[in-house]
Amino acid sequence: MGPSSLIVMLTDFGIEHWYDAAMKGEILRRVPYAKILDLSHHVPRQNIESAAFILHCAIDSFPRGTIFCCVVDPGVGSRRRSLVGRIGEFAYVGPDNGLVTPLLERDPHVDLFEIKSPTFRNPVVSATFHGRDIFAPAAARLVLGDDPRMAGPRVTDPVRLPPFRARREPDRVVGKVMLVDHFGNAITNVGRGDFESELGARGFELALRELRLSGLSSNYSEATPGQPICYWGSSAFLEIAINFGSAAETYAIEVGDPVTITLGR
Repeated sequence: MGPSSLIVMLTDFGIEHWYDAAMKGEILRRVPYAKILDLSHHVPRQNIESAAFILHCAIDSFPRGTIFCCVVDPGVGSRRRSLVGRIGEFAYVGPDNGLVTPLLERDPHVDLFEIKSPTFRNPVVSATFHGRDIFAPAAARLVLGDDPRMAGPRVTDPVRLPPFRARREPDRVVGKVMLVDHFGNAITNVGRGDFESELGARGFELALRELRLSGLSSNYSEATPGQPICYWGSSAFLEIAINFGSAAETYAIEVGDPVTITLGR
């Protein structure tokens, strides 16, 4: 796979301050022709699992060769490794904390390396901002066509997160809220591929905080304004929403909240 000029950024920095801009500046002063696209800077703070879930949902929308520069890094400055390398059709730059898991699950062809070489980092590295001083420079080196093997020793045991899938029990499905989007929709880890036929055939009651729902909708317009619904979202996971409203605000839903689906007989 040849070098790509597309870098996709995923962080929990927000956009209110200078952190994401500083990373982009580090890339552009090395490679002015680089293309930089924001996947999200609004990952829930320090939530590696939510960041990996976003990456999982978005990967298929990007072209071969895309470099994913991912910085959700509560272990910054610790002994956790900094990674750069290629995984199948894509490349990854970021901490070795499990965020790379969605790429690892897609392709067994993994060439990851720990960033040790001064060429792949700034001369002075802050203990609290590896996004600017390590990951942005490393992403730029990939755009320039540098072989990631030049960065440092090979990593054969990257940290992996547990599967996102909800748990099947004898009479129920137990999952959780993975993300709350801009509209206040709660996106769960109940996958369509795992549970669509069963939920459709047996009927169910979904419980999330004080909310109780039974039956699936196919889109928002099937509900009256203010009515809560659940449906298979565009990411192929079960979502909970309120038509013309915010499910998260109405029911105080937060990332990590348990979702229980009791199956009919």
